[in-house]
Formats: sequence, structure tokens, C-alpha cells
Amino acid sequence: MRMRTFVIRRLLLLIPVLIGVTLIVFALTRVGNPAAAYITEKMSETQIEMVYEKYHFNEPTYVQYFYWLNGLVNLDWGISKTDGSKPVIESMATYFPATFELTMVSIAIAVFVGISLGTVSAVRRDKPIDHATRIIALSGVSLPIFVLALILQFIFYSQLHWLPLEGRYDVSLYLESGGFTKFTGFYVIDTILSGKFTMFGDVLFHMILPAVTLAFGTIAIITRIMRSSMLEVLNLDYIRTAKAKGLPNKAVINKHARKNALIPTTTVVGLSFGGLLGGAVLTETIFSWPGLGRWSTRAVLANDANSILGFTLLTAFVYVIANLVVDVLYAYLDPRVRLG
Repeated sequence: MRMRTFVIRRLLLLIPVLIGVTLIVFALTRVGNPAAAYITEKMSETQIEMVYEKYHFNEPTYVQYFYWLNGLVNLDWGISKTDGSKPVIESMATYFPATFELTMVSIAIAVFVGISLGTVSAVRRDKPIDHATRIIALSGVSLPIFVLALILQFIFYSQLHWLPLEGRYDVSLYLESGGFTKFTGFYVIDTILSGKFTMFGDVLFHMILPAVTLAFGTIAIITRIMRSSMLEVLNLDYIRTAKAKGLPNKAVINKHARKNALIPTTTVVGLSFGGLLGGAVLTETIFSWPGLGRWSTRAVLANDANSILGFTLLTAFVYVIANLVVDVLYAYLDPRVRLG
């Protein structure tokens, strides 16, 4: 019952946060002339006036905000000049599956590798594997994502010829032949639903380089937090008591220490998810990945304000939702949180 109350309270707290996000993004839309996104050099004075009237740019600012907010709720986020004058929401729906799929695979890699390395590093403190893990973590924090991408491309594509260089797996031939159906737009899911397991392997194969590149920095952060948390937990009295009772070291680590050490790590994982979505901009550009990151880069180069702000708003919403999920997981792992 207390868990349900905790979740309801967190959901209610989302309302002012989301309003604050919309206010900030709206303020950004009013830097300069907001009508510039809709006006071209070929428009007459009458057409320009129609634009001002249609989008209420001649109204007071607070009135513009309510019209703009109404447009957000009704999924009217403006027109994307970058994507052939399609609605921004339609363009985002087209590119979102590729980015979300890449982000999910990256966060899965980061969580598995980061927690594993952090645990091993803490258990084998000051051993060679601990030093190696700390070097990896330091490299992940220090190395820019575009440098890592170029290094991985050079090693695994140019020299070893093990992995493809760039691009999402092309399913167009399968679509034309009728052997594959796009149920969701997420190729990992659609290949399974279509029964194309060989194709499923090819999809994952094309994701290895961009996913590892995107995950590397997060692996470093999770590893460092997990190591620090594990070292703290391993020195607590109940761990010493468990060892004194003769419990196997593996059981002490897996059943007692790691669960409590995951509590601070959970926060980092949730916040890193939003960071991965933002970090996909560089990764998708370098690997020619057809997602939101690459689309937003083209929008910046084309000075497409609507597309840029749409991406900004979506990223902000993802951060807010990620924080909500983290709070719920935190409360699940540590009952003291929901009692506070």
C-alpha cells in the first residue's frame, strides 16, 4: 500500500516538473523571431501576416504559450523543414525507433558490463583485475565519444574487417519480397515477430559498433559507482556476520552485498539513459545511424528551429520519465525511501 502511495505522489510531482520543462522550451522558442521557422523569402506580405495570425505570434506572450501548449497536447509541434516539410511529430515518430533501439541495447550493455566490472573490482581490490578495471573506467570518462568511434572503426572495420562500418541494417529488400513485416519499427522486435532469426542476428551485428561506442562512457560511470558502493557495503557489519557464519563468499556477494550496492547505482543508470539519448547525436552522425540524433544534427545545420526544439522537448521528457522510474526502483530496493 505504501509503495502505491509513493508512486502516486511521484506521479503528481511530475505535473509541475513537466510544466517547468514546457516553460523553458517555450522561452527558447521565443529567442529571436519565432515566425522565422515558417517564413520563406518567396512569401508576400499578406502570406507573412497569415503566418503571424495562424500561429498567434501577434498575441501577448502568455496567450502564445497557451496556444503553443495546446499544440503540444494535440501533437502539433510544427513543421520540419529538414524532413521535407513534414510535421515534426511525424518525423520524430519515423526516427525514434532507431534511436530508442540503439539506446536500449547500449544501456543493457552498460548495465551488464558496468555492474559486473564494478563488483569484480571491489571484491578483488588492489589486484591486477582491479587496476585494469580502473584504467578502463578512467578511459571511458576521459575519452571523447567521437574519438572512440573512430578508433573502433579503424580497428574492427579497417584492420580486422570483423564488423560493418556504419548504418542500420537495411530491411528494404525483405519488405519488398514480403518476408519481413514492420510491426513496431523496432527491428530487434520485428525480426522476432516475423520469425526471421537470421535477420535478427544481422540487426544486432550492425548495432555492435555504435552501441558499444555509445555505452562506453556509461560503463565507466557505472563501474566506478558500483565499485565504490560495493567497497562500502563489504565493510558493513552484516557482511562480516554472514562471513563469520560460514556462508560461501559467492552467496555473500550475490545475495547480500550486491543488492544493497545497487541502490546508488540505480540512480546513475536512470540518469545515464537520458544521457545516452542525448549522446546519440554524435554516435548516430559518425555511424550514419538513421535516428533522432542524426536528424537533429541536420536540423541544426539547416537552422530548423521546430525540429531542434522538438528533439529538445523529447529529451527533456525522457529525462523526467527516467527520473520517475529511478525513484520507483529506488523505493523498491530500499523500503526506507518510501517510508520517508
